[in-house]
Amino acid sequence: MAHHNDQQHKVTVGMWKECWNTPNGVFHNPDLNELLIKYHDKMLTRPGMRIFVPLCGKAVEMKWLVDQGHKVVGLEAAPVPCKAFFEENNIPYEIHEMKGIHGEKYESLDHNVVIYCCDFFLFSKDVCGEIDGIWDSGSLNTMDVEDRDKYIHRIRSLMGKGCVNLTEFVNFDKSIVDITWSMTKEELEREFGEGFKVEDITQMDAPKRLKDQGCDSLTLFAITKT
Repeated sequence: MAHHNDQQHKVTVGMWKECWNTPNGVFHNPDLNELLIKYHDKMLTRPGMRIFVPLCGKAVEMKWLVDQGHKVVGLEAAPVPCKAFFEENNIPYEIHEMKGIHGEKYESLDHNVVIYCCDFFLFSKDVCGEIDGIWDSGSLNTMDVEDRDKYIHRIRSLMGKGCVNLTEFVNFDKSIVDITWSMTKEELEREFGEGFKVEDITQMDAPKRLKDQGCDSLTLFAITKT
């Protein structure tokens, strides 16, 4: 039987941090994202791009992006995965207090990866500088409906002309659990508004790891600032 009370699924910062108290967190996937590998050329259009990864955790895709010759700017709410990313990948790093926002900046000594541990809704270009692309795998997906507007407003503000935002949604099997976190192309077009092009790239069956959690399929969109 489907559950119809979305409030029970509300994700708070406290819950997010608590999830990372387990060894790999509930959100971590140790395998490279299949959709990023297949469609990365939609976003990675030239060498040496700066790619923003919101609610990044310790995503293995960040290391992969660096290995392809790009720089990564991650943002995370919990300190545990920030430290884990560098230590598990044997990347020397330093931690500094952020300026202007309460939080910490974790940065590799070669400056190829920086992860900001802070409030997403206070993050801006003033903090991170120019962003060339965005890999959003489950970040917008976890936002509650009432937070979508301000989340997308913040993402829009980070995107300069030509920036491509690859956004992946997990679609839940409504016969198991009724969660409305995923969005349609029409909803994204309405929310991002004028000056943005939304392309529905593909939909695929969810891998077994996600199917076991009630997920049905994955959808990938490319959102471009025109």
